Amino acid sequence: MTEDDSEGTGVPKRFQKLKFNPLRDVLPIVAVIVGVFMAVRAVAGLADGRDPLLIYVGSGLAVIGVAVFVINRWQGKRGL
Repeated sequence: MTEDDSEGTGVPKRFQKLKFNPLRDVLPIVAVIVGVFMAVRAVAGLADGRDPLLIYVGSGLAVIGVAVFVINRWQGKRGL
């Protein structure tokens, strides 16, 4: 296997630490906030047409946001 870094430390680039990326760190939090907002708005009956599908979409978006946040923290701790 070839070495990806110029210093020759022997650590492939895919195993180096993640650098700070605001989109990767902030977007899961935004997804959770928007998902909860959509679900609460649909439950309260404020959504157009009172579509029950918005409850599922909002809840799903919040769950995906939490999962991505946890995975990002795990990868950051692990050094991926």
